[in-house]
Amino acid sequence: MAAVDTLRAHAEEFTGITGIATEVVEGGSQLFLMLKGVRPPAGLFALAVTEMLFITDKMYPMSAMDMFWTDVGLTRADGRIPQGASAIETYQGRQWRRFSWHRNGVWNPTRNGVLDHFAFVEAGWATEARS
Repeated sequence: MAAVDTLRAHAEEFTGITGIATEVVEGGSQLFLMLKGVRPPAGLFALAVTEMLFITDKMYPMSAMDMFWTDVGLTRADGRIPQGASAIETYQGRQWRRFSWHRNGVWNPTRNGVLDHFAFVEAGWATEARS
């Protein structure tokens, strides 16, 4: 199965489990997964809802996902920039806030990488809430 097809299948499973809509877009050697209507932890961030972007490549799921991107306005509720999220980058014709958070665990290509990467994001938010 081609990487884009695997990513689409994983995105569909993710949507079925979380209710968060997704869109897969091919861009050269990269694959972009847009998550729509993501709700960060209440009270932690200035936005109650954000779009999120995961980026991978044509080797997915063998290639590990790293980092994630959100709406630029996703700052902490007190206006501070979250740790590792000061960079603003442009993908797919719009600006995104890059969360340069990196996984310390092992990437398992036999599992649903979208679900695993979203769990990584949620774990990072829990850490951010304690800081």
